[in-house]
Amino acid sequence: MDTVSRYNCIMQKLNSIISQLLPAWSAVILFLLVIYLVQKRENKHRLSLPGIPVVPRPKSDDFRAVLDEANAKYPDQPYMVPFRDPTVIIPAYCIEELKNLPDSKLSTNGSMYDRFAIRWAGSGWVDKELAHSIKYDLVNEVDSLFSTIQEEIQHSATQSLPLSDVWTSVPPQEALVQVVGAVIGRMMIGAPLSRDKKWLSASIGHAIAVVTYAGWLRQIPAILRPVFAYLLPQKRVVDESKRAIRESISPIIQKQLSGHGQTSEKTSSEQGRLVRWLLKRYKPGENPLFSPALVFRDHYSLCFAAIHGPTFLLVQAIIDLASYPQYIAPLREEIDRELAKAPFEKWTRETISRLTFTDAFCKESARMNPQGVIAWLRKTHKPITLSTGHVIPPNTLIAATNPMYNPSATPWIEDPNKFYPERWMEDRSNPHQDANYMFRSATIDSLIFGYGKHACPGRPFGVAVVKDMLAYIVSRWDVRLSGGRVKRPDNIHMDFMVMPPISPLGNLEIEFRLRK
Repeated sequence: MDTVSRYNCIMQKLNSIISQLLPAWSAVILFLLVIYLVQKRENKHRLSLPGIPVVPRPKSDDFRAVLDEANAKYPDQPYMVPFRDPTVIIPAYCIEELKNLPDSKLSTNGSMYDRFAIRWAGSGWVDKELAHSIKYDLVNEVDSLFSTIQEEIQHSATQSLPLSDVWTSVPPQEALVQVVGAVIGRMMIGAPLSRDKKWLSASIGHAIAVVTYAGWLRQIPAILRPVFAYLLPQKRVVDESKRAIRESISPIIQKQLSGHGQTSEKTSSEQGRLVRWLLKRYKPGENPLFSPALVFRDHYSLCFAAIHGPTFLLVQAIIDLASYPQYIAPLREEIDRELAKAPFEKWTRETISRLTFTDAFCKESARMNPQGVIAWLRKTHKPITLSTGHVIPPNTLIAATNPMYNPSATPWIEDPNKFYPERWMEDRSNPHQDANYMFRSATIDSLIFGYGKHACPGRPFGVAVVKDMLAYIVSRWDVRLSGGRVKRPDNIHMDFMVMPPISPLGNLEIEFRLRK
């Protein structure tokens, strides 16, 4: 066959292939066009609320400048921000009037359902049984379990941080999440299971996987999420972590259930502590709707919330410690004072409460490095009328600008862009747990742990543990920014979220060495 004939033969085959594929490609193109038009219409509908202006979307994924301009332009009325999940931003003072509305009108679970893909991740939903287990049962037992927490901090920190006199660079998230995961596991399920490699890997992996999965899913138009939710590789990671968690705690659940589903009263050891609390509240013997799946779900949710949140706070605090080394000496002064009274393993919750400068340092770090540019995330389920006269319709995400990104809402905080823990040491005479100066406070000017009926129920324990872990690290290690850095790198802002400048989005590492 000559060259011309060969060419003609190839072209005929190519034309045949194209003619066969054309209908399929046409269908795909038509499908994508329909999706685009529907999404465009949906966005227009979601962004168009009577009397509520829409601010422009920034060219990048950093909304700080947009929020600055909007807060100056609309200080006393709500406005809509076109995040990937469009959100109505309400004036900070409106939180007070909404904070105790029933969940049938306004809920945190609704917001989590949309923003963190609860419907597909199966993690993050908090019902009263889990909330009350943490708010009441944990509080009742925290003093008796504190010695095990001290033991776990020492064990996990020495396993995760370098035991060397030479400066060693460490990715802070990778190291510190191991410490937090071990401590939270000791509280939830107790030793020896809390140190089991399968459990540790699953619980820590789950906290990371849910955040990663939800982040990827938010990149996809809302109308396509039900399709892509099952196609993303991160979904398999989430499911695998859930499977391993189930396998780890199933024997504990079965052991604590007796005969007709009654909770065994003899089970009072630290093994399966959270299971015991939950079964007491679910009352399986009296509740025909009870299923072990509820206990599994609550363990997923607590792994996600109780590992992710404290790890974020601890990582940011260590970065601040390395960025502002002038605070190492005053921190060590009060930590060493307590160590002179009792070794670390003998510390109690009362000991931690006396670390007032550590408390102020952690509060300032959390204030300047919140987890999002917005806070108090909720979803409406019925029409909500604000004192401004505006009506927020059902199925609308709402929030307030985080005080760090709206200084006019907290004018009493002087020089808000300055890292200055001393501001929280000026008057510490009010003993109430929500006193403004306290790290654990849940107030309008400190939305770290929320505010109102759904303020974080575990914050007294979480705050004590973060301060406890920081105190142990400060007592044993020197820290500094890696690579000869002398200035704290900016956090990374993506959509509504704020993340520390570390891997995988940044390149900051922290150098550790044993204390000189």
